[in-house]
Amino acid sequence: MTLDFRLGVIAGDVAARNSDGQVLLNFSIGRLLEQIRRRIPDTRVCLPVVSTPQADMNYSLQFPGTAITELPPLRSTLESQAFYLQTSRILQRFAQSVDLLLIRLPFQLPLCLRNLGKPKLLQVASNPCEIVRVSTDYGGPMKILARRFALHSMASMRRLIAEDRTRVVTNGKELWDLLKCRNGKVIISSAILSHEMKPRTSFALGNPPRLLFIGYLRPEKGVETLLDAFTQIRRHRPLKLTLVGGTDRATGAEGRIQARIEENPYRNDIVQKGMIHFGEPLFDLYRTHDLFVLPSLSEGTPRTLVEARGFGCPVVATSVGGVPSSVTNDSDGLLVPPNNPEAMAASIVSILDDEKLRLRLIEQGLVRTRAYTLERFAEGMIDELRLLHDDISQENMNHPSG
Repeated sequence: MTLDFRLGVIAGDVAARNSDGQVLLNFSIGRLLEQIRRRIPDTRVCLPVVSTPQADMNYSLQFPGTAITELPPLRSTLESQAFYLQTSRILQRFAQSVDLLLIRLPFQLPLCLRNLGKPKLLQVASNPCEIVRVSTDYGGPMKILARRFALHSMASMRRLIAEDRTRVVTNGKELWDLLKCRNGKVIISSAILSHEMKPRTSFALGNPPRLLFIGYLRPEKGVETLLDAFTQIRRHRPLKLTLVGGTDRATGAEGRIQARIEENPYRNDIVQKGMIHFGEPLFDLYRTHDLFVLPSLSEGTPRTLVEARGFGCPVVATSVGGVPSSVTNDSDGLLVPPNNPEAMAASIVSILDDEKLRLRLIEQGLVRTRAYTLERFAEGMIDELRLLHDDISQENMNHPSG
């Protein structure tokens, strides 16, 4: 059943246009927007557009041109400040053209989102304070500036949440509690459709076993912790590690990771795949590896944890951010403290050595991820939008104008 109201989506996710004029953006955002538009046909989107596509802009958004409003190129928080007035004017006009707003947070210029005058659903995806805290990309005065803006961003989110006619969905319970949310729900992000979840046919352990990491090579992803854990295990037994991902922003993490690999005595057992687009080649990696490891220092609810379990690959992940909302320790995965290679190595070894544990984690992971498809992710937000619209409709009935 489709919903008959005008929805405006405001996102800080940066997009670009290709030579044919099509809008390109990250596949997880593009897929989510199109799922929402299937249920709410009059969905419009307002987001930053830069001149040159980035490596992770691998999805062509199938929206009509009239449904896309371009914001200035808000590449980073610092660069975005020059576009404050222009962005504010565009957002005000955009808000007036719709009935409800869906706003993805954090946003580069959070003050521009205040007082837009429309009922809204806020989707909070991450904690900027935690990202800055664990990042090694900032130092000296820049670290201080980054911390201050992260605190400003969190304070702005709290003020937005406190505005009338507002509901909230957060990626994981930690953000829900931190922001003291009341109206809405906790959700688990996903980019995979139910029919795409085709698990491996054999759960036999590889010889040698193969570990897998998929994600951006950012400081907060903790890849160096994974390299340390891998090295500890590899000293005592054969093991392979595959790293999939690149960088989507200026960061020193990629260079440090590369240097650590080059000086690793077991570097021949580490395979770097670079960026792999979402689809069957990526799905095959989940199916052909024995364990997925997510060593993050800060997270929302990573889609990779859903995908790995959906293809029958058990997971070891750090217990940070929204991860415990997605994975239950010792049920459908193992959780370990962040920045602790010894604990990570111990959990990896326990899964490799204990077949009963490994098969139980796989079985429970397959069961749980049926509730974490893209369809369910989108439907969770659509349910909140429907509640918001129903509340406003009831208010209008009780207090008709004129």
